Amino acid sequence: MTFWTELLGRTFSVGQRDVAGVDTRVLTTGQGEPVLFLHGISGHLEAFLPVVPFLCENYELHLIDMLGHGYTAKPGGDITIDRLADHAIAYMDSCNIDKAHVVGLSLGGWVAGWLVAHYPDRFFTGTLIAAAGNPAMGRPEIGEHVRRITKAGVDSDDREDTVARVRAVMYKPESADDEIVDVRYGIYHMPEFRANIDGLLALTHSDTYNRFALTPELLAGVKCEVLLVWGEDDANSGVADADFLIAHLPKTRLVQMAQTGHWPPYERPKDFASLAGRFFARGLVEIESGRQ
Repeated sequence: MTFWTELLGRTFSVGQRDVAGVDTRVLTTGQGEPVLFLHGISGHLEAFLPVVPFLCENYELHLIDMLGHGYTAKPGGDITIDRLADHAIAYMDSCNIDKAHVVGLSLGGWVAGWLVAHYPDRFFTGTLIAAAGNPAMGRPEIGEHVRRITKAGVDSDDREDTVARVRAVMYKPESADDEIVDVRYGIYHMPEFRANIDGLLALTHSDTYNRFALTPELLAGVKCEVLLVWGEDDANSGVADADFLIAHLPKTRLVQMAQTGHWPPYERPKDFASLAGRFFARGLVEIESGRQ
């Protein structure tokens, strides 16, 4: 997949932006209501890049490297949900965005859930993809697994260890193409990324995870509609992990995307963009729960 070539002929901007003193990497393009995209743990904005050509005609898209991630500044300390959410809000403020749709993947889904709960006036909708944050997912063995596979890629100079980390989120091994692996390898081997990896992985420890879990009380207060999207073949988070969110979010539906792993927007970008675009435009009334 050559996702950058898909943007040729389109007006877009990618670079660094000062966000409340944090040098933040961002890609922006399109026109219409703003949509903010938040990637997963140890990730970067390229996780969403394949959907950009399919959504930018109708929406103003904002893909960011979250605090401590990618090519955004590494401020040190534990990278916790509140800090990630504060950075996202500061980004919106820096762009004079009063209200947006928010789309989050894995860790980004957890942040998106936190945002729509704590900042109800700032978001039209929330889309949570294989979202973390479920209290039941704070088990030590889950966090240990994430730390192990991530640090294997970060600590090793062998490119195959980065390939293994990217393949862990894909349904098809070939989805871990050279382009996405090269981006991930470059980030993992930045000296400042390696130096701050323990802080970036702080949420994989149960005590920290549980401090920021999405509780029933927090979810019950969410005002906007929330679309849940899970890959049917996700080896990291089964569809059962969505049950907690379904039980406690007031207005939600779950869509299972077939033949995708932990990154449905990357493996089926056109289909994901169609689903998300219908949801942004008309809400859950346009969304049929179940397998797609």
